[in-house]
Amino acid sequence: MSHRFITTARLNWNDQGTPVATAFDDVYFSNDNGLAETRYVFLGNNGLPQRFADHDRDLFVVAETGFGTGLNFLATWQAFADYKRQQPQGNTRRLHFISVEKFPLSRDDLQLALRQWPELTILSEHLLAEYPVLVDGCHRLWLAEDVCLDLWLGDVAEVLPQMDAGLAGRVDAWYLDGFAPGKNPEMWTPELFTQLARLARNGATLATFTAAGFVRRGLMEAGFEVKRVKGFGRKREMLAGYRRTDNRAPCPAPWYWRRPGLGEHTLIVGAGVAGAALSRTLARRGQRVTLVEQADAPARGASGNRQGAIYPLLNGDHDTLSQFYLPAFLYGRRELARLARRRPFTHDWCGVVQLAHDEKSGNKIDKLTAGGFPLALVQPLSAEEVNETTGIEAHLGGVAYPLGGWVCPHELTAALLADAGDIECHFSTSVTGLERTQEGWQVQTGSGETFSADNVVLANGHALTALAQTEALALYPVRGQVNHQPTTPALETLKTVVCYEGYLTPAWQGLHCVGASYDRRDAGLDYREKDETDNLAKLQATLPALGELHASPGDGRVGIRAACRDHLPLAGAAPDKAAQLDDYKDMPKRAGQAFPLATDHAGLYVLSGMGSRGMCSAPLLAELLAAQIHDEPLPLGQEVLDALNPNRHWLRKMLKGKPVE
Repeated sequence: MSHRFITTARLNWNDQGTPVATAFDDVYFSNDNGLAETRYVFLGNNGLPQRFADHDRDLFVVAETGFGTGLNFLATWQAFADYKRQQPQGNTRRLHFISVEKFPLSRDDLQLALRQWPELTILSEHLLAEYPVLVDGCHRLWLAEDVCLDLWLGDVAEVLPQMDAGLAGRVDAWYLDGFAPGKNPEMWTPELFTQLARLARNGATLATFTAAGFVRRGLMEAGFEVKRVKGFGRKREMLAGYRRTDNRAPCPAPWYWRRPGLGEHTLIVGAGVAGAALSRTLARRGQRVTLVEQADAPARGASGNRQGAIYPLLNGDHDTLSQFYLPAFLYGRRELARLARRRPFTHDWCGVVQLAHDEKSGNKIDKLTAGGFPLALVQPLSAEEVNETTGIEAHLGGVAYPLGGWVCPHELTAALLADAGDIECHFSTSVTGLERTQEGWQVQTGSGETFSADNVVLANGHALTALAQTEALALYPVRGQVNHQPTTPALETLKTVVCYEGYLTPAWQGLHCVGASYDRRDAGLDYREKDETDNLAKLQATLPALGELHASPGDGRVGIRAACRDHLPLAGAAPDKAAQLDDYKDMPKRAGQAFPLATDHAGLYVLSGMGSRGMCSAPLLAELLAAQIHDEPLPLGQEVLDALNPNRHWLRKMLKGKPVE
């Protein structure tokens, strides 16, 4: 599912003040009382809010076709909030709402439409504050600590097949909304009904405003039991039903199956930004978290730099890299903004400017700016505009990422850990071995102390390859050295982060960060004068107007990143390579055969390989892994999930019948 341009809905407003989609000549909700209609059709006929109290899991998942004005979501959120106030110890502790929309409303139109419902004002304001940049894919919005909205933008026929359903479905209630079948026949297809059934848990309920016979028959053929019931207001009938327990299709790509976690206690190895972000999002879900770190404090490794740039890795091809880093950047920026309001850390959303410093970079920028990204994300700049935007004399064209900026990584790490609350931390503790037992995992340390946990997550960079269970992963160290450059009259006017063959940050406390070297398969922590000289030489060659610069010898920092050859991170269960090589050998010759689910080290997970993009990618990767451990809806499409799977490097070869080393 490559990135595609999203077209916003075009609206008219009828005499009753109801928004009408001009493309479909249909209203978004009833002229009589849209909120009452929502409560009757979708909540009432899915047994809500009573099912929140009767539910057998702590998470209740609602999914809908057609986000529209967000009215169904807001009404459900309101009902859930009322339930939580009345039954604070009730079974359901969190609400997860999934919605798909091909033609989203602009923020201004959404605000205008929601003014009709004063009783939803507070919730509407939360939604409007988090309403995303309108690009396709999944936008995960945490609107409260117990309410999460996945707003998928795109054609439902393309979006639903990209949603991971686990082994047994994840949706507890379906709102089959959208414009009427007669107005929008392209949506109401047998393929849609099949996807609804695939994603639904056994026993999941469904409701829709239409009573069309072909819809009822299609849903029944897909696996739902459906009946006609009284419609809302003047509408005579509508449909309601539930998913039967039969007709569950097998996992379509079992080699990329993502195993859920095994219990309620997770031990994380590594206290950099990845481990801290994961601690926070697991704690949000009620997990008991133990954090183990080799150094004497958090963020002593690659997460310990003074300033780290944050901007998305995008390209005009809209390939897998772009499909991952765009939602990662947008999610990370939202989460960091939320975090900063509660746990302040030094950062500045000052923007990032990437310079066309040579022919190759210029060609890449030209392709990027022709890729159809919204100007809120990507803005082409002339040489004059670069000078004005950055505040320095660059005399080069380029591209701006207006939503980008920089953060202080070690302060961010500390803020994430503080926000995680009461977690158990052990510093100056090196992990030397792992052993799987009937009770879970035993974690051996250099001091001889042993920890126990249901799940273990290795978020310790390239060091995870020193452990037997993960030594086969295609991960390698990359040494990076950054200069701390005292500001000068020519530098102090810099307003944005500037990227070229290296990068330059605005001054903070009188110093700029100039970096960084990139030495593959080098884990040396020694400070090297040559790298210091090279960093300055690249800067001065690109921006000669800055004049002569001199760094103080040794005034900088060295960090070791972990990276993969395909520039994508590793996030998922730790695979058992030997078992998978045996299970999936000669795959092309066995077409049509049933294959087993991917064999992994149950309860052991990997979160690494972020390279120099950890500030951008860690929040979403942590959210993804926490959702996987809890068997919840995942915030990325299947193609990207497969590209992040730790077993991908040998599976790609095996799927093509190529030998694996």
